[in-house]
Order: sequence, then C-alpha cells, then structure tokens
Amino acid sequence: MSDPGLSGCSARLISLLDDVTRRAHDSGGFFCSSLVLASGDGPLVANVLLQLCAGNGAPGPVELACADLAEAVSGDPSWADADVTVVELPSVGPAVRVAVMAGGVCVQYLVPAPDSSEYVVLTFTSPTAPYADAFVELFDSMAASFALDYELPTEPTG
Repeated sequence: MSDPGLSGCSARLISLLDDVTRRAHDSGGFFCSSLVLASGDGPLVANVLLQLCAGNGAPGPVELACADLAEAVSGDPSWADADVTVVELPSVGPAVRVAVMAGGVCVQYLVPAPDSSEYVVLTFTSPTAPYADAFVELFDSMAASFALDYELPTEPTG
C-alpha cells in the first residue's frame, strides 16, 4: 500500500537518500534512514549517521577530551539552544551529548576514541516534532548500546 502524499516523489526521494548515503560514506560515515510508521501527523522518520572524525592534537585522557569538547560546544553561540552534557555510555565510557529540539530533534554523541585523537560522532535526527520526546528516548537507548571494537594500526618496524 503506497502513501498518496508521496506519489510521484519516490524517484526524487531515492536519489536524495542515495546522495546523502554516498556523502556519508565518502567522509568515513554510515547513514541509515527508515520510515518507521505513517501516522496522522505524517510519516515518522528517524535518521542515524555514524562518523569517525579526526581530532586536533595528540591523544589524551578521554575525560579531558570530553570536557574540552563540551566546553567548545557550550561556548559556541550557534549552539546556544543546545543541551550539552558529559554522559557515561556503558560500553565506551565518557561522551559528550548534544541535544537540540527545534521543530524536530537532533541528538549527537561525541565519543573520543581511546588512545587516539579521533572521535566517533553519532548523530540521530527526526523532523517529526510531535514525537520528539519519544525519539530522544530511542536515540539515548541506541547510543547506550554503542560499542567500539577496533585495533589501532601499528607502525611497521624495522
């Protein structure tokens, strides 16, 4: 059963999702978007982007990296409406949580990678304002299940 409100838009929508996915991949990320449910308020959409980003400087303690990131975001006037906190994610430790609810919801987690200057950015969004609080709970639960399982590349010896 198709949604009459989306008739004729499927090719454009697929093209847009393909473009966003390719840009995420090209920058080292992974993008996922799902139509969860059609409701009386319109389609219920959630987006997830995972991205590995290079950090500035040398690797340091994760707690210090989180404090510095939280301070930088909190001090930026363009993030004045954001709720910025340092949280503990069960499988990875400290992370910076940035949440904005304005016509929808965006929740980001900045997770410093141990023994590295890199960090993982988890970005969760939904434009469906009537369900913003429910999405925040869902996004926080998804972030709580995030785990890092990787090996740092070793320098060749010899």
